[in-house]
Amino acid sequence: MARPLKNLEEVVVIGAGLAGLSAARHAARLGRLVTLFESSGLYGGLVATVGEVDDLPFPGTWSGQDLAMHMLEQAQKVGVRLVDAAVVRMDACERLSLIDGEGRTYAPEAVIVATGGSLRRLGVPGEEEFAGRGVSRCATCDGGFYRGKHVAVIGGGHGAVHEAMSLSKMAGQVTMVCRSPMKARREHIDKLDARDNVRFVWDSEVTEILGDGKVTGLALRNVKTGVASSLDCDGVFPFIGLERNSDFIVNDPRVFIAGEARSGFGGTGIEAMAEGVSAAEAAHRMLSAGK
Repeated sequence: MARPLKNLEEVVVIGAGLAGLSAARHAARLGRLVTLFESSGLYGGLVATVGEVDDLPFPGTWSGQDLAMHMLEQAQKVGVRLVDAAVVRMDACERLSLIDGEGRTYAPEAVIVATGGSLRRLGVPGEEEFAGRGVSRCATCDGGFYRGKHVAVIGGGHGAVHEAMSLSKMAGQVTMVCRSPMKARREHIDKLDARDNVRFVWDSEVTEILGDGKVTGLALRNVKTGVASSLDCDGVFPFIGLERNSDFIVNDPRVFIAGEARSGFGGTGIEAMAEGVSAAEAAHRMLSAGK
């Protein structure tokens, strides 16, 4: 009797951010048949929107997009199969089962969830109305539209500081609206503070994005005094943190979680890559022990 073909989805990796790309490549290098799902077409995830990735353990300057494409090419070289579709359901019975957005079913032996996170919404009037008309979440994508103009970056974390640094090279004025003390690395804050065209509005939150066909300004409220104010600007870049993309994760020993999808993730690129490798190693050990 002929032996059955090996499961072509032996290990499925969901999400092609830094964690997912690292996991897929490493699992394939360990000899596993790997299928990598990415529904957005944005390989690298949010890092692909970063102008310069600065926490890498090797020399050279990399944009997020260049890093993502390099990692994708390396994954493909070791045989990782790409599926441009979303995984919409995962069931864990006697066998794992996945269903993608096209209704196709897969039966992997292990799953690595590296679905990352999505940028939090401000949840204020005008945010959706002016999306693409002054509200953006990608300085490297849209910064060129604001050369010589005034833009506001909302937030004080690592992502917000990176956006402000990129925008300060193009925009005439960058105003950072910070609700609380900044949480980015001190060296990055100091670099940003040294830019002549960057200023800060402290202890303030956005209550509305103002405009007439396109963004013209912000309505603000001081969180300590309650005093309302306004800020004239041409563009708004909200970066107030991430929400984990983990809605369909099931609790099963055959399912491994890496990167931003995991509660307690540290948030840096190098951590995402390391967690992807660790998840691949764990999946490989589990599959090896079962044979």
